[in-house]
Amino acid sequence: MVGRGHRYRDVYIGGPDLVAPLVRGRAESLDAPPYRISPIFPPSRRDIFAEVVERIARGALVGRQTAAACWCALVSPDELNALIDEFYEGEQEEPPRLSALRRFVAALPCDCQFSLVAAAF
Repeated sequence: MVGRGHRYRDVYIGGPDLVAPLVRGRAESLDAPPYRISPIFPPSRRDIFAEVVERIARGALVGRQTAAACWCALVSPDELNALIDEFYEGEQEEPPRLSALRRFVAALPCDCQFSLVAAAF
């Protein structure tokens, strides 16, 4: 499984400025994962890290592997909201970290894309 053996496997939202050239084929790789601008996606019953990597691999999310243990996709706030709803569907209650993530995404400008980052280290 991708990312196994790493101590941390995080999913977060990053700025698009470093990732957009990679996804569009204008750059080869990054030296490190993109900077984080959001709260980290909180734990779920689902393996969110693996789902993001798998969706990038099969083309369901427009992105690519950008470093040895980092995958990034360009997504809109609407796409982020849909993913969050799907990833946390059926959870008993919404933890404060998930509420904070939802508030963060709600404040993003709708006409921009952002990086959805799955990074292992």
